[in-house]
Amino acid sequence: MRFHLPGLRGKFVAALLIAAVVPLVVGLVVLETIGYRGMIRERGKMHQMEALTLVQAIQQASNEEGKLFDTWQNADPSMLEFLTEKNRELSKRDIREVQEETRRIDASWASWDVNEPHIQATIRNRGADNLREFLAHHPEVAETIVTDKEGRLVSTNEKTSDYDQADEAWWQKGRAMAKGQVWTDALEYDESSRVFSQDVVIPLYDGSAFAGVAKLSVDITSLFRSLGFDGEEKGERWEIVLPDGRILASSRSGYVSLRDRLDESQLRSLQRGGRSGTVRRDEEGESRLCGFMALGEGDSKPRGYVIFSSRRDEVVAPLRRNLAWVGVGSALLVGLCALAGFAFINRKVLRPLEALGRAARSISATARLKRDEGGDEEVAKAKRAEAELDLQRIQQIHTGDEVEALAGDLAVMTSRVLRYHRELEAEVSAKTSLIQEDLEMARQFQNALLPSEYPDVPPAEVDTAMRLKFAHFYQPASTVGGDFFDLIELGEDCAGVLIADVMGHGARSALVTAILRALVRNSTEQARNPGAFLSELNQHLHDVIARSGQTLFVTAFFLVLDTRNGKASWAVAGHPAPLRVRRGSGKEPEPLWTDPPRQPALGLVPRVNYRTTDSQLRTGDVFLLYTDGAVEAENPSGEAFGVERLAKYFDEALDGPMAAMPAKIVCEVTAFQKRAQYDDDVCLVAVEAGNGGMVVPRAS
Repeated sequence: MRFHLPGLRGKFVAALLIAAVVPLVVGLVVLETIGYRGMIRERGKMHQMEALTLVQAIQQASNEEGKLFDTWQNADPSMLEFLTEKNRELSKRDIREVQEETRRIDASWASWDVNEPHIQATIRNRGADNLREFLAHHPEVAETIVTDKEGRLVSTNEKTSDYDQADEAWWQKGRAMAKGQVWTDALEYDESSRVFSQDVVIPLYDGSAFAGVAKLSVDITSLFRSLGFDGEEKGERWEIVLPDGRILASSRSGYVSLRDRLDESQLRSLQRGGRSGTVRRDEEGESRLCGFMALGEGDSKPRGYVIFSSRRDEVVAPLRRNLAWVGVGSALLVGLCALAGFAFINRKVLRPLEALGRAARSISATARLKRDEGGDEEVAKAKRAEAELDLQRIQQIHTGDEVEALAGDLAVMTSRVLRYHRELEAEVSAKTSLIQEDLEMARQFQNALLPSEYPDVPPAEVDTAMRLKFAHFYQPASTVGGDFFDLIELGEDCAGVLIADVMGHGARSALVTAILRALVRNSTEQARNPGAFLSELNQHLHDVIARSGQTLFVTAFFLVLDTRNGKASWAVAGHPAPLRVRRGSGKEPEPLWTDPPRQPALGLVPRVNYRTTDSQLRTGDVFLLYTDGAVEAENPSGEAFGVERLAKYFDEALDGPMAAMPAKIVCEVTAFQKRAQYDDDVCLVAVEAGNGGMVVPRAS
């Protein structure tokens, strides 16, 4: 599809739109970009505070669990009494013996079965019963362990990973704490309880004397639910994520703990300590705005993250609504300003320019008019009247600017052009009439040079076995043409047929045919020898062309038919091969030669010896001589008519009368090219060696 540029009015509209809409769009884009980033940044900080709130809630809840444990022990001193007894027993023993026993038990602890007596002694005692009772009332606590003052395991609800806890950081932290204090560790995976938990450490005192340390492993997932963060509210979501990206707890329904993960880009942002306010896609492909806090503050690497997120669309919806209203209002204002500007431009610029354009078109219309039959004179008058009216319109343009000056110049030019057209048309009309008369005279003169009647060979009163018949068709491409043929009587029993094609067509070619006709008539002494005839004709023609200083050539074919001796002779000068066929033979027409003879066209080279070719002439032989205008005629697809089609229709025309044969073939050429006008001159000459006898004149 071809793209057409808009007119001047369309270009002005486009310019107004570009001048008004582009700044508006750029402003809206910038406003949305800045507003979007600002809103994301502010809401990211708010989300970070929400994540911090969750962290603080978890730590506070964990601390509460530690205080509840301390309150529980005060209410039920059975575990503390059991611990005091263990410390007294420990005080009575040698310290080296105790340390040795501790190392031995700790070395074998991990490999022992739960039924081993040492393990049973820690999970089946009064203190362990007290701990299990506490766990039954506090399901958020996954594990509790109590050590004596040396760090040895005294009571627990289930088997632990090791026996000696004195080397653990949490135990040392608890050993240094005062009575009533509670310390909460960071999120970590507890090997003994096999849950992700947060450890709460409480020092145990018997009066004012240090008695041991208790550690509660608080299950973060259970605590998360108990704090009311289980479930989304208005698209807001809380998540606890481990350092490797696994999601430990989430308020999203349908998630699977420790199986669902963050995408790699979001995890890398967390690991790099990236800013809050980032946007990520969740498992359902929904974009969410996130804020986060790292867990395990003070450690070299975070032990987890708390993330608070909400749907991005809900965050930016207010901004987009405001931008939509601003955009609509601005668009209406821009549209009104554009309409006002276009109305001004249309009145002061476009309409005057249209009047100038109409005037220019009117002038050009009068310039293209031609005199012919069919009422064109009336059309010319109407066009001139329209041009005069447009001239009056542009004389009335008063814009006070360059357009008015241009209109004045065009008005002067229009009046002069109209006057010049009238004078020029009168002069052209007179000269055209003279040229038409000359061309018509040339056409009549050229037709007079062609044979007006066919010769009787042999004469009608002679009784003979073979008689020649002739037919032709000649159609120039214009008024006059460059094709030429002639029939030459060489005696009662012999005739020559010459067909020639002058380079080009039109008046110049027609002049050469006239010269060629005169040369032919002056060279008939050599005509019984076709080669000598063309050689003499070439020499005379070359002399004439050389004196003229022009470059011209003529292709020619000369055929001599001798009815007495039954002989056909011919010579060729760069001309297409004629076709030959014998009536009643059942064979198709064939060219006289297949390999083009190297014989130049007439007028190109002086002193050329053209060869003569002889062949037997029999009754029924038919020759078709032609110029290239017939075989080179093209149909609308650019395909040429060609020699094969010419031979085909020549063969079909043999069934009809000899006189109609060339015209019938030309009708097929016209139907093939689907138009009556030819690009080149067309000339066909048919010669038949028919049955003889005496021709009896018809009665008048």
